Amino acid sequence: MEYQPGVCNIGPAQQRRRLLLGIASLLLAVGTVAAIFVMEWPRWTLILSLFPLYGAAMGYFQYRERFCVGFAGIGVFDVGGGTQQVQDEAALEADRRRAVRLNTKSLAVGAVGSLVIYGVSLAVF
Repeated sequence: MEYQPGVCNIGPAQQRRRLLLGIASLLLAVGTVAAIFVMEWPRWTLILSLFPLYGAAMGYFQYRERFCVGFAGIGVFDVGGGTQQVQDEAALEADRRRAVRLNTKSLAVGAVGSLVIYGVSLAVF
């Protein structure tokens, strides 16, 4: 696997870490929603599921697209040969543009997910 600016900045080992982050965040979202119902908190607090849902989406998208937002932010990549610094300014800019897109997509998925949870809670409970 090879580093491709704005396309791929992590290899299989780093991808697995992002997938595990996504799974853990999804489990946290389920736990958050369950805790809100068990504790009988106000229904609007279900919107708090946005944060772990955002993390779940971010982990999944980084896994699927072989691209780490955090690595892009600090200007590094790791496609299997260890973490290396991005030297080219154009490559760094391409990575950061991609990071913004992934971050925005993850936030949108988290927001939609939390609104769906809230809507379903109104319809069911």
